[in-house]
Order: sequence, then C-alpha cells, then structure tokens
Amino acid sequence: MKVGDLVHMPNEHVPEGSTPSIGIIIDDNVRFPGGNKRIGVWWSDADRVDYEPVDWLEVINEGR
Repeated sequence: MKVGDLVHMPNEHVPEGSTPSIGIIIDDNVRFPGGNKRIGVWWSDADRVDYEPVDWLEVINEGR
C-alpha cells in the first residue's frame, strides 16, 4: 500500500441500502506507540484522516 491507492475494508459491515466506504491513502508510514504501524486514510464520507491498521485494509485501485 502506498500514498494514492484507493482502499476499502473488506470486513466492514455495510447496512442494507448503503455503500461500502472507499478511501485514499494519504500517509503510508505512521507509527503509533508500541511500534504499531498505521495507514492514514481519508475516507470518502469523512471530514478527517483516520489511521487504520494495515491488516484492516485492501487496495482496490493502485494510485500512480
């Protein structure tokens, strides 16, 4: 995963009639306390960046 990739959470619970969340990676090298690596994702339906565990994400379209 790298900056510019589009991602989603394959195990996300999506209520009927809703669409899955899609986000773009804006930071691919964030370290949280304890050495936990996170990925900065700006979700299409959010007003801020969320820092998600790498294992929760799947690339759906690679950026340039």
